[in-house]
Amino acid sequence: MHEIVRVRRNSVFSTITILSRLTVNVFIFWIIARYYGPKIFGQFTSAQVLAANFIIIADFGLDILLTTEIARNRNNALKLFRQIFSIKSIFSVTALLLMWLVMILGSFSYETKLLIFILSFYTFFSALSNYISALYKGFELLEYETKINLAMNLVLISLVLPLVLLKINIVIIACIFAFSRMIGFFVGILYSKKILQDVSFKFYFNGIQEIKSKIVVFGVFLIFNNLFFQLDTILLAIWKGDESVGIYQAAYKLIMLPLVIPDIIVNTLMPMLSRLNGENYTLWKKIGKMMNKVLIAVVVPISILIFVYAEQIILFIYGSENYENSIFVLRIFAFVLLIRFSIETYALLLTTSNKQKIRMYTVLIATLLNFLLNYFVIPKYGVWGAASVSLVTNLFVGVIYYLNCFENAKEYFKDKQILYFMSISIIIAYLCWFFRDVSMFVAVPIVILLFWVIIFYFFLSEEEKKVLLHRDYRIP
Repeated sequence: MHEIVRVRRNSVFSTITILSRLTVNVFIFWIIARYYGPKIFGQFTSAQVLAANFIIIADFGLDILLTTEIARNRNNALKLFRQIFSIKSIFSVTALLLMWLVMILGSFSYETKLLIFILSFYTFFSALSNYISALYKGFELLEYETKINLAMNLVLISLVLPLVLLKINIVIIACIFAFSRMIGFFVGILYSKKILQDVSFKFYFNGIQEIKSKIVVFGVFLIFNNLFFQLDTILLAIWKGDESVGIYQAAYKLIMLPLVIPDIIVNTLMPMLSRLNGENYTLWKKIGKMMNKVLIAVVVPISILIFVYAEQIILFIYGSENYENSIFVLRIFAFVLLIRFSIETYALLLTTSNKQKIRMYTVLIATLLNFLLNYFVIPKYGVWGAASVSLVTNLFVGVIYYLNCFENAKEYFKDKQILYFMSISIIIAYLCWFFRDVSMFVAVPIVILLFWVIIFYFFLSEEEKKVLLHRDYRIP
């Protein structure tokens, strides 16, 4: 199958997978916030954010490592799967136990502690389910991951929605989250046998020394890459309480939906770019350039609309003045979104060119920077301060990634269309701000249509349009 055809096919499945997962989660968090109020919403999101971070500990970069290693050497897939699964199982159990320890020792409310305990099982089964999905990605067969996620999300939404509307105890909602991930794990085992008939989930440590150094690099990176972006929520829970977390997370959850776009692209391209970096370096660079351009085209209008219409968005979605402080937070997150999209290409180029160690050291420093700044800022400025620190930290990471991909970045930005596009975007942003009192239901479609015309007719080259739109086109 030709590379572009494979990319398009996998991008469809990746889109369905990530969108279904994120849409369901965002919808569930929205109705919890709306029907239970900031306090209970803060309790649930505190536990959920903690669970999400412990999933990272359970993962320890092993999912990404399995995907990239199998993509480079599929003949050795069975051995790699068993080796890495042995380590994965240990980390998954460790994450479960550590989550219990944090629950016992942490200065959380009783309700939050109970939710943490229940969601610890959500963490355990999510970690194992994600590992099996990494196997599918290594073989560039993302349709299996899609089927599992659809099954999990169908169970989740069908059980949670009626119970939330009845305002059932939030503890029951947490139990359903854990149960849905358990279902996903067992379905994943069945599908894994279709790819590797002799797949085994028994421990196998022979030859583990060969990949030990890679495990450490990928693991440390993954933990701190997620921690520096979510640490502020945990610190708010400890230093400011559940209500502040609810206000902060009300804005945070809204930017998670557009962040699905780079996730889809990375999910689709990572195994291919890992393979092409050794097989076809020119094509590796060319696909990276196109990825960078597409992400810029997508994020600029989204960031402008979120910044300008933050007040209308918050009031429309949450329907309560209790979330008024979320407006300023959302405006800061509009810039965070712009940065995260802009650096995603350079991040993926580092990973697929065996320079993951650079990313590891970067996020280690970023996490320390985030903690130190929040230590002084959160007690005084609360959610506003935490959002500002998030912006500074992401900007720091972006600069480091950019400098370490300077040759590629310099080549990408020689494209004058990018400079013209950014200049026009600034003008459009100013006009939108000037007319910010216009209903977003009128303004948003107009702005999106305007950007679509600019992107299609002035921003993308003829070759880029052919790659994106023509089914049988092949990159020279």
